[in-house]
Amino acid sequence: MTDYLNELNSPDEASRIFAAQDIGDLNRPEMALPLLTRLLVEESQAVRDALVFSLKSIGCSVVSEGLLELFHSPDAYLRNAAVDLFGTGKEETVAFLSSHLDHEDKEVRKLILDALFLIGTAGAELAIRSGLRDPALNVKITAVEYLGRLEDRESIGEILSLLERESEPMLRASILESLSLIGNDAVIAQVLSILAPDGDFNGVDPIYIPQVIDLVAKTGDLETICRVINAVTNLSAYADDIIRAIGRARHRYKTLSWEDRVIAKVMAIAKDPEVMEEVRYAAVGCLLSRGGGNGASDSLYALGCDLVANETLIYAGVRLLACSGKPEAGGRIAEIMKKTGDEELRSLCLELSGGDGATPVE
Repeated sequence: MTDYLNELNSPDEASRIFAAQDIGDLNRPEMALPLLTRLLVEESQAVRDALVFSLKSIGCSVVSEGLLELFHSPDAYLRNAAVDLFGTGKEETVAFLSSHLDHEDKEVRKLILDALFLIGTAGAELAIRSGLRDPALNVKITAVEYLGRLEDRESIGEILSLLERESEPMLRASILESLSLIGNDAVIAQVLSILAPDGDFNGVDPIYIPQVIDLVAKTGDLETICRVINAVTNLSAYADDIIRAIGRARHRYKTLSWEDRVIAKVMAIAKDPEVMEEVRYAAVGCLLSRGGGNGASDSLYALGCDLVANETLIYAGVRLLACSGKPEAGGRIAEIMKKTGDEELRSLCLELSGGDGATPVE
């Protein structure tokens, strides 16, 4: 072992790398301390990586105290390495980290949660829950995020209580994100009752609108989905959230696309020049899936005429014209087909007109 230790401290970089790798292959716990000691002074990144890799192979339990000290290091690499090394541990590591969750330094407490998340056992989840009661905001947020990602449903009650008593926007946003991952219909109903106790979603703080839209799309009933979408006034800011939510909710409620309140929003999104083009195309897709019946022909035709004037949205516009079923739509499509030099657009126009340039079919 003396030879390995000598090579570990050799002035030659390659020798230090090979020594670190060989020590890791030996998998002897008593060699963890020399590896960690070398890591503290090592300047070569390649050697550092080899040292950390070998420490992961050996295990961190025998150098836990030394790793904890790395949480105080001004070197971000060493702090992150300590998190990764603790993250390879098991229940004995969970017990050690849990015993330091009352550390006076909030950054250390946050890093402990990072390591517990990597461990991911039931015991680690239980320890992370204590972070929900931490006085530091960043620790609370970290705990909320990790419990959601670990799908720890046992923490739902405590997270809901946190939502009721805390008003800090970043924390609330994290809570909504996590509950969207682990909550069921009843939980989401409680969330909505907290955010909009009188059922009026117009009063929901705009910062939470994306999460609220996502929540109701996943588990809300049809009426709630429509009311939330209808309450959004700043379409250019939340267009993508709305279109994604509609796409998700349509799997549960086939009639959602027929709701006038929803269609009005989708049409406004498709027409809004402030909305990203890919989102406008997605909105057109929602309209096309509904079809041109139920009094929609006129509005589809008008929107189609608007979009064909936009070179980048002309394909969507042509499809809307065809979907409208209006007699005059055939003439507009024939005119576009005659003037365009885009062969793909000509083929689309021909396809939508039935293959002969006649009035397009739905």
